[in-house]
Amino acid sequence: MPARHPQIGPPAAQHSSTSPAERDPLGAAPADGCPAPGTCDHGNPPDLDRYDAVLFDWDGTLVNSHPLNFRGLSRACADWGLTMDESFYTSKIGTSGAELISELSAATGTHVPIDEVVAQCLDLILDEIAELQTYRPVVQLAETLHGRVPLAIASGGARRAVHAGLDATGLRPLFADVITGEDVPRGKPDPGLFLLASARLAVAPARCLVYEDSTEGVQAAKTAGMDVVDVRCFRT
Repeated sequence: MPARHPQIGPPAAQHSSTSPAERDPLGAAPADGCPAPGTCDHGNPPDLDRYDAVLFDWDGTLVNSHPLNFRGLSRACADWGLTMDESFYTSKIGTSGAELISELSAATGTHVPIDEVVAQCLDLILDEIAELQTYRPVVQLAETLHGRVPLAIASGGARRAVHAGLDATGLRPLFADVITGEDVPRGKPDPGLFLLASARLAVAPARCLVYEDSTEGVQAAKTAGMDVVDVRCFRT
């Protein structure tokens, strides 16, 4: 009986004898910073027919939103007397804006109205949303899977930002559902986002595959009992 879902790449066992360009059906070789060289499947799970749903993170996975997010967050923080260094922001990728602001506020002893800072940050991000760029290899993978297996977004980002980004990039039709940070009480690495996404799709967690770009996101997917692919090795 043929597999229910398409095989988008060769089995992982072939990787040691196949060049990156040959083994990547998306046409992009894994980046030098692959987190698991020699063992990573570079976005091509060997048994895709095992899965009944595929979940995608948004920021840093499907889109290169971090430049927009950092500019919005740092400018909003500055208006309230907080300095958001890019190194601090980068080290916390995968953490929600509210959690970042709260942590920065506590570390500096500067009290700020977190909800107001987040709202201001969001407005600044939306002002630039037309500039949002996609990670084409990951988008192409989603396009390959669309119509063959249900796809959903499971993002810790703000609902308005994610939905505006989906519209700006034209990616909305690919996804059966969109789960964002407002839909769960805690962000990644808590598994709630992924568990909610699997519940909405009526698919058991063990039958879900996740694409992620952050350590927190990978941890959340694993805690949810899902297989996960780290896109950092092939998304550029």
